[in-house]
Amino acid sequence: MDARVTAALRDAGVPFHENEPFSRHTSMGVGGPAAVMAFPRSPQELRQALRVRRELEAPHRVLGGGSNLVVVDEGLDELVINTQDLSHVHVGGDGVVTAEGGANLIRTVVRCSRAGWSGLQSAAGIPGSVGGAAVMNAGAYGFSISDVLKEIVVYDEGGEAAQPPEGWRFHYRGSSIPEGSAVASVSVALTPGEPEKLGEEIRELQMQRVKSQPAGRNAGCVFKNPAGDHAGRIIDELGLKGTRRGGASVSAKHANFVMNDAGAKASDVLEILDLVRERVRREAGVELELEVKVWGARA
Repeated sequence: MDARVTAALRDAGVPFHENEPFSRHTSMGVGGPAAVMAFPRSPQELRQALRVRRELEAPHRVLGGGSNLVVVDEGLDELVINTQDLSHVHVGGDGVVTAEGGANLIRTVVRCSRAGWSGLQSAAGIPGSVGGAAVMNAGAYGFSISDVLKEIVVYDEGGEAAQPPEGWRFHYRGSSIPEGSAVASVSVALTPGEPEKLGEEIRELQMQRVKSQPAGRNAGCVFKNPAGDHAGRIIDELGLKGTRRGGASVSAKHANFVMNDAGAKASDVLEILDLVRERVRREAGVELELEVKVWGARA
């Protein structure tokens, strides 16, 4: 990594670490180091970090909560902009809630329900950041973040506010927000609700997740559900639960989860993903699409 990057970040007042392991910043707990990882603490510092990238033409990635990410063992010789410290949340009296991109989604949902605002409960068990959830259009139980989205502030790779004339488009577990852009904030429009009833609904949804999904180090569902079916069902019917490669295994509780349950390397996880996709393609005739993101060296 160009030494001018760290010098420019220092001059801009943006905190950073060199050779920062991704394993500390992903729910899967795997991945080698980022050459430089910046930690902007405000939207202004986020713009500054992106402007440094633009001025020095440094390769970069933007990291949210790391809950659906696998980074290769070799790490990345890039500037990684980590939004974890962009965590401010404002709950308005009109039901409009604005959260910075790095705010924890689950804590934001709980805070809204306690304030008597309904509409986000189904996201109560989704890990990661608000910004990452918006980019991925995360959801559960028929709900997606885009259902309640009012406004999203996105900075492009050069730190400039960006929005296409037609607005951002959202689809199943994805959006038109390009890789390399950064979500500064997300605003959602919620409706009034009874805090006690909302809290009870959240607890019930969390219990459902506990019963059906494994705890421990994982990246959530690793494959998108194919049309009209469930990836976990297909994988389970092929007898792949418990399949192990090194320190990683297909969950015995939910077949669409891969677990880091024995000190896995990223290569172990990626080997399992390839194995499962190939078996499903060959034996079930279904092409599974990754939901988890995989970061490796650029071609």
